[in-house]
Amino acid sequence: MNSGQMLHRKAQEMHSSLVKWRRYLHQLPELSFQEINTASFVESKLRKITGMKVLAGKQETGIKTGVAGILKKGEGPVVALRADMDALPIREENEAIYKSQHDGVMHACGHDAHTSILLGAAHLLADSDIPFSGTVKFLFQPAEEDTDQSGRTGAPYFIEHGLLDDVSMAFALHMDPEHEPGNIKLHAGPSMANVDTFKGIIQGTGGHGAYPHLGTDPIWMLSFVLQAIQGVAARKTSPLSPAVISVGEIKTGSSTNVIPEKVTLQGTMRSYDRDTRRHLVEELENAFSITHSMGGMYELDIERGEPALNNDVKAVSIYHSVIQEYFSSFHILNEPYGLGGEDFGHIAEKVPAAMLFLGAGFTEKENRGLHMPCFDIQEDILPVGVSLLAGAALHYINEAEE
Repeated sequence: MNSGQMLHRKAQEMHSSLVKWRRYLHQLPELSFQEINTASFVESKLRKITGMKVLAGKQETGIKTGVAGILKKGEGPVVALRADMDALPIREENEAIYKSQHDGVMHACGHDAHTSILLGAAHLLADSDIPFSGTVKFLFQPAEEDTDQSGRTGAPYFIEHGLLDDVSMAFALHMDPEHEPGNIKLHAGPSMANVDTFKGIIQGTGGHGAYPHLGTDPIWMLSFVLQAIQGVAARKTSPLSPAVISVGEIKTGSSTNVIPEKVTLQGTMRSYDRDTRRHLVEELENAFSITHSMGGMYELDIERGEPALNNDVKAVSIYHSVIQEYFSSFHILNEPYGLGGEDFGHIAEKVPAAMLFLGAGFTEKENRGLHMPCFDIQEDILPVGVSLLAGAALHYINEAEE
């Protein structure tokens, strides 16, 4: 039995531990930048692993709730495996025995599973029966879902602190509730989107509802701005370049007979490539500038968010090799996951990297999608995730030796 086969067998034997860890974390979810208990739990598990160097906290990882494990077995390449740890401000509607105990906070994106899987990979690769010559970094990252006051999620802090400086390749995975176990989405190139947020203010004078001609109406202006925004992707962007602008919030007015002075709207812009990203910013500015011809003014603030997740061709090929070796019956869907955001994109900008999306959904038609209050996964997928992450690291290191 070679080391790869040994790794796969031992991953299957971890099922009960993985479920236990995942359910513990699921019951005690914590929001972005607040993952104090989660980080403590991960750190305590890592410190029990023989040969594991543990980094924790702001001084050692660049962020208060960051945790990293470093496992070195001889000289060789350095590979990183990453999991996110934060939860979402959602009230869970599941009635499982492991339901969230924190009202209004829920692991509705599978980060409890990601964390448990990476813990499993750390235990597995530290096993003396799994020899290799190289270093694996296990990055337990806070704050994938939300930004702090500086506009940053968790990944940039790890990068700025130097945790990726000596890494030559990185791997991650994500739960995919839209597909059942036995399916994997894996795509070389763009797989998730650039995501930028915007806040616009359309300023008029306001006035009495009976005498609109005596002032300027920002709601009237808004109707034209919205039409222009919708036309950016539909008529001013190449159909070969995926792009979408969505307005998610509009606030204005306080009375039926008063024309308000201003309208505030917020939304997101999503794209795959840099040129389209820049194009959307320019065209959004043009859309708001319509207000000038209507006697109004505007302010537009754009916050640059995650870069697109661009999966490296070589990293994807390694994942393919691992899937073929361990799970040859699995169906690989060669397509992007979508236009959602994923801050692993920062890491994929720093080093060659790949993220796969692991089918973990149910057969019933009930909506258990990401960020839904009844999101859940099939827990039998947990050891599969361990095999894939640990297997990718092992395969990359062994291939570099040859």
